[in-house]
Amino acid sequence: MCDASHVDRPGRYNRLVSHANSGASVKTMKMLLPISAAALLFVPLPANSTGPLARSRWQRVLIAPQSMSQAEQCVIVDADLYAHAAPGLRDVRLVQDGIEIPYATDVSFDDRTGDAGAPPPDDRAQYETVKILPLVPTQVAGASNSGSSFVPGSLYQEDLLSAHVPVERVRLEPAPSGEARVSLRAAARMNLAQAEELRTTLGPGHAAAPFTIGANLQDEADITVMVQAAAARAKAGVSGAIISPRGAPPAAQSLVLEMRRREICYQPLSSARVRLLLGDAEAPPPRYDYALHYQPKVSPLLATMGPMQPNPDYVAPVRAQRFRMTARLRLVIAFSVAIAAFFLTAIPLLKLTKR
Repeated sequence: MCDASHVDRPGRYNRLVSHANSGASVKTMKMLLPISAAALLFVPLPANSTGPLARSRWQRVLIAPQSMSQAEQCVIVDADLYAHAAPGLRDVRLVQDGIEIPYATDVSFDDRTGDAGAPPPDDRAQYETVKILPLVPTQVAGASNSGSSFVPGSLYQEDLLSAHVPVERVRLEPAPSGEARVSLRAAARMNLAQAEELRTTLGPGHAAAPFTIGANLQDEADITVMVQAAAARAKAGVSGAIISPRGAPPAAQSLVLEMRRREICYQPLSSARVRLLLGDAEAPPPRYDYALHYQPKVSPLLATMGPMQPNPDYVAPVRAQRFRMTARLRLVIAFSVAIAAFFLTAIPLLKLTKR
């Protein structure tokens, strides 16, 4: 016959074991807290973020007209700005007296077509020079440099186009007096499959042709240009329909790469200098109410953009060195935790059994 005291012992023992296990779990968690805190020390800290003054690698000082330094003004964008900025100029910021000021970007288009249609042959939009490619005579394959074996009516050139720089028109200069076939290829150096090509015919009445390259190129691109006079004139030693004596090198000619004129327009806050900051690859595109309400002017007041120079306020991002967690170290930590948990659980149980 069993009495109540004997029946209660197993339950009491289970309760004691449960309390011992919970106590061991608490001790285990307390032991794991320092390990977790130590692991957090190896998590890299975020990069410094103190505004465009510190995040922008480059700057260009905008010099206003002397007598109208606080009037609304614009500055013409050049190819060098595109070459140093993020795609689409999304990292460009204007700062005056340490305060970011809003701006709007105006792009030149022919009023008859706007930005929706292809430009007409007599395009009235304004363009800026991106690069001038002086064309040289094409030599016959295998001919020595000292010889005069040139391909009649053929010119070529090779050059390099910086990443992100837009090219929207090509133009022969001087204008040809007859038809000339132009072939241009731009291939990204780091991705040869990323290439854009142009094949067109230029003549006396149309020395320029629209051609969009560059803006979508994420790397520098090798440019190859071939200009061939029309077949009817080639036998006479014509290059781009510029006649030269038989056997002599063709007359000097260049292919000009152009982009539409773009103006950054803004309202200065004071007479202090305005700094154009750029070179922050992680910057999002700016959004300004000023750009929504800006009305382009036919003849805006133009400021001058100074040369590209390092931003003296730039602060390089500082990140904590990442601790390298090897497989062996993971095994040691796991083994140590397991041993600690075992002893923290086993010792209370051992004391209970001795009682």
